[in-house]
Amino acid sequence: MALPTWLVISFGVLVHHGVFIRGEWHLRAPVVIMLHSTSIFVAGCAMRSLLEPIRLFTLYSLGLFGSIGIYRIFFHRLRSFPGPQGAALSKLWHIYQCRNSQNHLVLDSLYKKYGEIVRTGPNELTIFHPAAFEAIDGAGNSNIRADWYDIVYPRISPIFSRAEKDHLERRRAWTHALSLKSINDYLPRIRRQISSLEHAIEKHDGQPIVVNDIMQWFAFDSMGEFAFNEDLGMLKTSTWHSAISQQRSALALLGPSNVTVWPIRVAMAFVPFLPGVKDWNNMIAFCDSCMEKRLKSEVNDPDIATHFIREMEHGAATKSLRMRQNLLSGNTISLIVGGSDTTGPSLTLLWFFLARYPEHAEKIHQELMLATNPLDIRNTKITAPRYTIFRMEKSFEKPLEFIPERWYSQPELIKDRRAFAPFGVGRRACVGKNLALIQIRLLTSALLLKYRVRFAPGETGVAVEDNMKDQLTAQPGKFYAIFEKRISE
Repeated sequence: MALPTWLVISFGVLVHHGVFIRGEWHLRAPVVIMLHSTSIFVAGCAMRSLLEPIRLFTLYSLGLFGSIGIYRIFFHRLRSFPGPQGAALSKLWHIYQCRNSQNHLVLDSLYKKYGEIVRTGPNELTIFHPAAFEAIDGAGNSNIRADWYDIVYPRISPIFSRAEKDHLERRRAWTHALSLKSINDYLPRIRRQISSLEHAIEKHDGQPIVVNDIMQWFAFDSMGEFAFNEDLGMLKTSTWHSAISQQRSALALLGPSNVTVWPIRVAMAFVPFLPGVKDWNNMIAFCDSCMEKRLKSEVNDPDIATHFIREMEHGAATKSLRMRQNLLSGNTISLIVGGSDTTGPSLTLLWFFLARYPEHAEKIHQELMLATNPLDIRNTKITAPRYTIFRMEKSFEKPLEFIPERWYSQPELIKDRRAFAPFGVGRRACVGKNLALIQIRLLTSALLLKYRVRFAPGETGVAVEDNMKDQLTAQPGKFYAIFEKRISE
């Protein structure tokens, strides 16, 4: 006897309100899909036909997803906030909008259309305001990170820790590894890589250079040196290391999917053979192999891995081996991605602006020669897009113009200093800030003493921003420049 249609639909509604409306499900999404798929198969075997199980599942899904949609649109506590209706229904809408890896432009368009607070997901608000960074990540609040930070779970690290208590506990090894004292130990390695970069530029003999590539090679080679005492050799060979090429492809997967995590978890579980997903898994394997190789080697000069290994050994009394291995793996992934894929784009954009506005490069060169009604929205994910906030009129005078003087001689061009937080703020601030700044400053100084930089023939600079990708970190569009040797001055 077939079950009544109304009963099956009602069961779907009941499952929504009794189960799925409670708590977080992104980590269990593969299990949920597997259980539902298995139920159809089991019922089909019992009934010796798939027609009735498929009919029941269709009616159940109608009740479940219909209830979810109606609740999110008409009854959710965020229903009064402006935003696209598709975003209120599902984050899949946002993923589709980001299919070209330009989430920064998607969010910027939402700000221009809907204002400073926009509903960008069923349970998500995006805030466009200079005070947002401090409000979200500043000291004294009890906010937890969004579900996206479970992307490599069960691997963990300070970066991939959602609760503040876990973040603070896991940050200690990073604090020691990236202290000013430790950075002094890394300086000779950074200088070696700067020298390699200079040689790589000289090989072009004044011909156009793909700045994106050469700066990424510098960042990754440097990371290998001070992370694992291993030079990846890309600057010397002027070619991409195969594992790093896979990492680039893996991170490209984050372009459309860095707005929510459950589709990635599902893809990893069910379609690991797809190109982007396969590259992601290969990237994880490469990170683990780097640390495994480092564990088997002895080094005379301390590196960042030294501190991670020491943390793993000291935790033997309080943590299981599996937990310590997951922490070591999570730290390694954070180090390889965060220690290279951020510095490279920063350097690319630095040289883009110095080539576009050479008068500022000359200023630096001269200085070198002389040698900054309460609403209940608890458990709501909140984001604050840097791309838009950096460019808001309430943040800076002439926010879309490159005016470095605002940071040293014309502070009146800064309307709200809180708006500029490239390294984050508070306890969530980037632990690698000092190392990144030293890399950027040393390389800038070394190259400006030796070269003048200008756009390559035919280079307009338009592609740098127009083709920029939002893939966990910003990836500038292709940029060609010429580094021209200075005549002795």
